[in-house]
Amino acid sequence: MDFDDMLKDAWQAQAVPAAQALLHRRVQRQRWRHRLLRALEVALTVIAVLVFGQALADGRLSPSHWLLLPFYLVFLPGAWLFILRGPRRAASGLAESAHDYARLRMAQLRTGLRDLWLARVAAWSLLGYSVAANVGTWLHGDADWQSAALVLFGLSLAWALGIAGYGSHRRRALLREYRALRSLGGD
Repeated sequence: MDFDDMLKDAWQAQAVPAAQALLHRRVQRQRWRHRLLRALEVALTVIAVLVFGQALADGRLSPSHWLLLPFYLVFLPGAWLFILRGPRRAASGLAESAHDYARLRMAQLRTGLRDLWLARVAAWSLLGYSVAANVGTWLHGDADWQSAALVLFGLSLAWALGIAGYGSHRRRALLREYRALRSLGGD
């Protein structure tokens, strides 16, 4: 065995554990990100239920409650149905073949792209609702309703622009990874 073969064997022997360690760190980072997002979704649901429940129990529903109530009546059940209907995939570890990993990761990337699409649709729907609420309150409401509608419009506009900016950045990253995996021989 000559020096070139020994060097090649040493390089190939080191590449696999380094790649596995990198892959393991990515999987752990994704799991933590996923847990954080789920915790945020649960917190948003609990806060909405508490705010509306307290206002309903006290009998003090303000214009801001009435303007936000239809959105939450549609958004929260829709979001939870979408989240809960998603397939559960067990991460069986790094011992699977590269093709199996690529196929699983591509499915995860497609799910991420679908989630970004849903976030964009929800943000623009909220913006559309806030515009309709503003038109209605400026035509038929008093000052309390108009100020609540303006706050709703401002928040929904900020949310839509934030989702558009974050979504385009995240979508490019997901598509880049998806295309790279696909070119390596994924599905």
